[in-house]
Amino acid sequence: MDLSFLKWPVIIGVVILIGWLGSSGGVNYMYGKFTADQPGVNAEKDAVNEAGLSRLGGYCLKLFKYEKAAQIFRESIDRFPGGENRWYNQYRMVKCAEKGKRYRQAVNLMKELMAVNAHGIDSRVPDNKTLNLRAEKLIELHNLERR
Repeated sequence: MDLSFLKWPVIIGVVILIGWLGSSGGVNYMYGKFTADQPGVNAEKDAVNEAGLSRLGGYCLKLFKYEKAAQIFRESIDRFPGGENRWYNQYRMVKCAEKGKRYRQAVNLMKELMAVNAHGIDSRVPDNKTLNLRAEKLIELHNLERR
């Protein structure tokens, strides 16, 4: 049975779906899906939702939607403070803050990561030395007060 006539409609459908997921409507739909359940009721569902929010925030980062990504990462951290991606999401919030020119917030987030040695908890987060160098560079470049 020759199904080659379906090739282009399927390709076009996938392109449209990816485009929709990149739009605000698609992101909001996925956000609503991952925040619909009450946290703490079902551990398996919580893990799926926390991972989904983390992936969605990362997707927004790739689309240069830094404010939306920061909002999603914050929601993930607030809803699932013990989640598997908690410290990595906070690290990615640093990038969102930097891109939004909220340098003080970025430095404060890095200091929180250093205080708990987040690299020891999640290897995706840079070590304290790297975070400290980055924070010092932001402080120096943007004339921020040292706290």
